[in-house]
Amino acid sequence: MQLTKLRLILYLILCILASPVKGQYDFTVSGTSGCAPMKIKYSLVNTATVDSIDQLTWDFDNGQTSSSLTPDTVTYNQQGSFTPTLVITFDNGYELWITKSGYINVHRLVNASYSYKDTISDLVYVFEQTASLEAGVDYTFEWDMEGFALRTGARQVYTFPDTGTYSLTMTLTDEFGCSSQATGEITILEEVQIQNVFTPNNDGDNDYFIVNTNGAFPITVKIFTRAGILVYEAEGTVVSWDGYTASGQKVRPGVYFYVIEALSGDPDGKYSKAGALYMYE
Repeated sequence: MQLTKLRLILYLILCILASPVKGQYDFTVSGTSGCAPMKIKYSLVNTATVDSIDQLTWDFDNGQTSSSLTPDTVTYNQQGSFTPTLVITFDNGYELWITKSGYINVHRLVNASYSYKDTISDLVYVFEQTASLEAGVDYTFEWDMEGFALRTGARQVYTFPDTGTYSLTMTLTDEFGCSSQATGEITILEEVQIQNVFTPNNDGDNDYFIVNTNGAFPITVKIFTRAGILVYEAEGTVVSWDGYTASGQKVRPGVYFYVIEALSGDPDGKYSKAGALYMYE
């Protein structure tokens, strides 16, 4: 009886001695904090006795698992704190559990966006960031507008030297270093000026009612009598009316009304106008 107990004690001691020491095994990652989608690599360390390992079971706490000694890149698509676990099973059946609570921290990447609109001042536009920001998080905004020095802040007012197309990149960065960009081209338009008097008498002076968009947008122009009868209609980037109907009849002098509409691409309505036109001989 005493011999049996002694053998049992010796067996337990041998099992303990044969079992891996927890401090000899660990895992590490390529990064513990980042922005979604965050991609990291897991690695097993202290593998001097790797031949004694029978099986590895990785649980990355994001729905992904692996049994590889060198798992594929793991992607965390959602923000949050994650607790990965590694279970090492040895040849003798011993299981070593390594769990790291809140080891991976992923921050939400906000997609940068902005809007802009013109003002009552010629060639002056207001730009504002429109991203859906997270409450309690500090953000910085950097505006890189073609022809201007870098600017920071959620709202900017630009006075452009001329009409035309300008490239813009707005970079949004949060306090964790997560960054995104919104890049595009900004078309600066000149307010179309509409004359209200013309004299189609062929004297070479103010003979035409002209609507010129400088090639920015195609428009449609309609001319109506005071009774609402359509007497002229045309489309193009430059429309010129000589006081005749489409059938070639000259209209009488008097008051007419014009309606100008952009055919497409004019979100601010710069080329959408209506007003009175006075025709004299």
